[in-house]
Amino acid sequence: MQHYFGYADLTTVLCGADPAHPLDNHHPILYTFLYGGTIEFGNALGSQNAAVFLFLLLQSLLHSWLLALAIDWLRRHRGTKGWLTAVYALCPFFGMWTTLWLKDSFYALCTTALMVCLLHWTSRISREGDARGVSVKMWLVTVAVMLLFMASKNQCIYIILLTLCVLPFLFGRRSARLWVCGAVATLLFALFLHLLPTWGVAPSGRQEKLGVLFQQTARYVHDHPEEVTDAERKAIDAVLPFDSLATAYQPALQDPVKFMYRRNCTAEQRNAYYAVWWEMAKKHPSAYVAAVWDCCDAYFHPSGRYPLFFVAHSWSPDVPNLFHLQAAFPNAPCGMAAFASLPLVGWMADMGFYVLLFLSFFFWALWKRDRAALLVAQPCLWAVAVLWVAPANGEFRYVLPILWNLPLLAALIFSKPTCAPSSS
Repeated sequence: MQHYFGYADLTTVLCGADPAHPLDNHHPILYTFLYGGTIEFGNALGSQNAAVFLFLLLQSLLHSWLLALAIDWLRRHRGTKGWLTAVYALCPFFGMWTTLWLKDSFYALCTTALMVCLLHWTSRISREGDARGVSVKMWLVTVAVMLLFMASKNQCIYIILLTLCVLPFLFGRRSARLWVCGAVATLLFALFLHLLPTWGVAPSGRQEKLGVLFQQTARYVHDHPEEVTDAERKAIDAVLPFDSLATAYQPALQDPVKFMYRRNCTAEQRNAYYAVWWEMAKKHPSAYVAAVWDCCDAYFHPSGRYPLFFVAHSWSPDVPNLFHLQAAFPNAPCGMAAFASLPLVGWMADMGFYVLLFLSFFFWALWKRDRAALLVAQPCLWAVAVLWVAPANGEFRYVLPILWNLPLLAALIFSKPTCAPSSS
């Protein structure tokens, strides 16, 4: 929202603060207009709170509609019973997540939409059928959903590409039409990224892709400063301010280090840094492993450190007049913290437990050779893979798509086809 209304913010600095590019894609430009536009609509309406309420109402309705489509497909093709609806209806976490005014809630929504599309495609490319009967409308909807999915998070273009790589192994030539949908969507999105600078939108900086390497270098400098040679120091300093690395290093957060990236460094200097990074890796691989694990371990085991709660918005003292959202019931008791502190039962509020649960479900589908389940699980599977190189440990929003869609995947994986797929 700061970006939308022209306030100087971190993303402006990261993308060079170039007057020719007043906007940037560090956080996907989709959200700059989606959430900034909501506040602007609220200003015109006379109530920012009313605009946010309408946004969340539409988000919740869209979520419910997508779940209804998925559950109906599962009922007709897998004989899924009403327990799945009950999980979404009665578990308080799902209602809390779908009413978050958070860009990752929209990303999770896009993930659900993509999974619904994949569910319908499996009706045509499974053993019982083929893709010849897929309508033009389904082709167009799939391409549109893939485009929206890629626009919702910068890494999603890679998730689509990896899913395309997996398709032939799951369904062979029967997946050709779905593969073409993915290829068309990828090319269109690549064209969109290419055109962004001409529209005054700067691309995301390299620091996002190199964050893991920078964190590992900082850990090495922090743990073994006496072993860094003058030549290594010079190569690192051309890309990152060497003297600041040890003090800036935070085990559970990459941001303090990666945001020091020297944007004006040359390709030659980066190549020299890569060579030094590799030599250091051979000297102390344990430091590199620790740098990665300390930034992601809470995602892969129940730790109790990061429960499933998130502040949807906060006020900045630098821009006090930007927006004036207020809690409807600021003193209402919640009880979630007490629930999360219960032994074992509290795992239901721990993101590490749910990621392990998802991986267990996925490997069970792999054991069963359930191709439909393996395909539909791809967006969430690659989201789990991204957690290994997460820029921050225990960020609830990074696991939201996995949590949001876990009951759907469970119903798909732990069921069997009841009949040949229908034509719908």
